[in-house]
Amino acid sequence: MPQIPIHDIDDPRIEVYRDLLSAKASRRTGLFVAEGRLLVDRLVASSFVTHSILVDERRLCLLQDQPDDRLVFVAPAKMIEAIIGFNFHRGMLACGYRQKQASLDDVIQRIPTVATVVVCVGIHDPTNLGSILRSAAAFGVDAVLLGGQCSDPFSRRVLRVSMGATLKLPLVESDNLVADLHRLRDELQFESVATVLEDAEVLETTRRAQRMAMLIGNEAHGLPQEIVEACERRVTIPMQLGTDSLNAAVASGIMLHHFTRVAPRTSS
Repeated sequence: MPQIPIHDIDDPRIEVYRDLLSAKASRRTGLFVAEGRLLVDRLVASSFVTHSILVDERRLCLLQDQPDDRLVFVAPAKMIEAIIGFNFHRGMLACGYRQKQASLDDVIQRIPTVATVVVCVGIHDPTNLGSILRSAAAFGVDAVLLGGQCSDPFSRRVLRVSMGATLKLPLVESDNLVADLHRLRDELQFESVATVLEDAEVLETTRRAQRMAMLIGNEAHGLPQEIVEACERRVTIPMQLGTDSLNAAVASGIMLHHFTRVAPRTSS
């Protein structure tokens, strides 16, 4: 693997790593950045093409098994902090190329007989979105639809919190979520389930259809009424001591734990 020493923080070859806190955003550049050895390893092992790796010279020994054609930039720890713009103790970063955005049609072709899709609506907080994606991967979700101004699934924080689940899950960013929910229902016999706070079935007594789309709403406002009305069912988690709601990521984990273990109904 080519090892390229970096002696100048203004070296144009490491532009993709510069001032990461300002987020200049990778959506426009077609790139994304993963932090830490675990995520670097998962990026390298994924179907995403790796642009390069930036590593603390003290951690270079951890990269001996990299392919010969992969660019590895090597710099002292303090220089890496100056390049990326914040204190950094994870030893390495990697930059990857985004793939072509998957469409709902792409996902439809791979849907199994029993399937679970998570639909995120307006999940602005990257920590919440990362946690939801991590749970989705852990519980074997078949795809995730992102609608309603969700956070960038390839932002550094989402990648970090999701522990790289973004690199594994089929993701679709929906331009018209109501229309896509109708397509799932009409073309693939999906039943959409809105997670709400009241006027709903109690989770622990709820059975699921063989194909289910579970909708999680915005951290502050929940699901928009038009989205709730596009769903066939509503489900809620009972709470005590006057608790009015749960964090979106926590709620999604509880819901997924239930729905990926309960036996599907034999008919909708």
